[in-house]
Amino acid sequence: MANMVEIERRQDEAQDQLRITIMNEFCRIMGRSGLQPMAVMRLAAHAVGEVYREVADSHSGPNACPCNWRPNERADTDMLCTALMAAIRYRPVADLRTMRIAGSA
Repeated sequence: MANMVEIERRQDEAQDQLRITIMNEFCRIMGRSGLQPMAVMRLAAHAVGEVYREVADSHSGPNACPCNWRPNERADTDMLCTALMAAIRYRPVADLRTMRIAGSA
C-alpha cells in the first residue's frame, strides 16, 4: 500500500509542476502573441500531440526505449481525451479558502 501512496504522491507532484509550467507559458504566450485564449489552447493541444508522437516514436521499432512501454495510438488517444474532458468539467467550490493555490498572476 505504501508503494501506491508513493506513486500517487509522485503523480500529484508531477501534475502540479506540469500545470504550473503550462499556465505560466500559456500566459506568457498570450501576452506576447496577442492571440485569444482558445487559439493558444488549440496550439497547446497540438503541442501535446506532437510530444506524444515523438515519445511514441522513441518507444517503437528495433531501437525502442527499454522501459517496456509500447504506444497504442487508439487506446492512448482515448485516455488523453478522457483526461482532458475530466479536467475541463466545472467543479463548484463551496469555500474558496479550501482551494489549492496554483499558478501566478
